[in-house]
Amino acid sequence: MPTILEGEFSRLGLPLSSSTADKLSFYIEQIEHWNKAVNLTALSADGLVRRLIAEPAWIGQKLQMSGTLLDVGSGNGSPGVALFVSSGLDKVLLVEPRARRAAFLRHIASFLGPDRVIVKRARVEEVKDLAGQIDWVTFQGLNPSSLVETLRALLPGTTSVVWITTREADNVFAGSSVAVPGSKTIARVFRLDQF
Repeated sequence: MPTILEGEFSRLGLPLSSSTADKLSFYIEQIEHWNKAVNLTALSADGLVRRLIAEPAWIGQKLQMSGTLLDVGSGNGSPGVALFVSSGLDKVLLVEPRARRAAFLRHIASFLGPDRVIVKRARVEEVKDLAGQIDWVTFQGLNPSSLVETLRALLPGTTSVVWITTREADNVFAGSSVAVPGSKTIARVFRLDQF
């Protein structure tokens, strides 16, 4: 996997330190290992590295993400884990309601630093005291309209939201979008008070 990881980062013009490569390689190995018992992803090899690691890393660099990230519906950890490792975020909160996937995320957090990678086995609306702590929110594969309404009740309007998708979204979100080079992946970026 290190060769695939290096190739994907190089293709997108991303720097890859040995420390970052080691952490991301461990994450990839754990996805592949756990995927046998917990359905984390249908992706493998190049597709897994590209979609779950390199593309989120590119988005994080493009948006110059920093501070604290809330990743909603984390599942296999993407994009939250990749963003945490590659963007140098201070902290990431991974919210996942399914027990087995939350167990996988706790395993990853124990390697990356459980004081900086925090896993909540809950639905996002059940997580308390988020206001003032979250700089960025990421999600993919979820209904954006209902999720954004939930987030507006929990977070200040100035919180930046990144919806990562592989389809053109309706123009219901003011803001901007960035398209990952050589991919169908786009990130819709907006503030909660723009919705």
